[in-house]
Amino acid sequence: MTRKSTLSGVMLALALCCLTYSAAGAQDAAPPPPVKMGLWQSNVTTTMTGFQIPPDVAARLQAMGRKVPGATPQTVVTQSCLTPEEWTKAFEHINNNDSKCTYTNRTITSQKMSFDMSCASERGGVFTGHFEMLVDDSEHTHGTAHMKSEGTGPSGQSIEMNMTLNTHFIGADCGSVKPGDAKVLKSE
Repeated sequence: MTRKSTLSGVMLALALCCLTYSAAGAQDAAPPPPVKMGLWQSNVTTTMTGFQIPPDVAARLQAMGRKVPGATPQTVVTQSCLTPEEWTKAFEHINNNDSKCTYTNRTITSQKMSFDMSCASERGGVFTGHFEMLVDDSEHTHGTAHMKSEGTGPSGQSIEMNMTLNTHFIGADCGSVKPGDAKVLKSE
């Protein structure tokens, strides 16, 4: 299965974008990436709280073999293809003044990056959060994110998400994974 902008693909791109933005400062062009180009695998585990699912809806979801949102952590494993062009697009996105997200409190060292973010939701609310990413080496990264929405859940409730992210480089050849897409290997 392939889908654009899966959570883990977004998180990897977000981490790489912000690292690029912070390292570049006011430069017009994207700096060289701190990681290798090619096929990457991401493991993202997300725990969500704040959902108020009625018991009868939860029972129907379980009867269909579907997960109840917020009941248990969800892990998604994806592969994505990072190319110089995708790197440049990510850099351009983070510098776009029309972006629905703003980034503040950036802290950058040679192997660590963190920032606070605020993103406008399509439902009119705002997601705020903190993200931290460690570049262990050119083939490994890991990080965490904490996001909270105010009143944007299905019944107007606040939703909180905590994520852990681990990525590793697989190889220079992306095979069947196209740049800009993420291939979902597992979702549980």
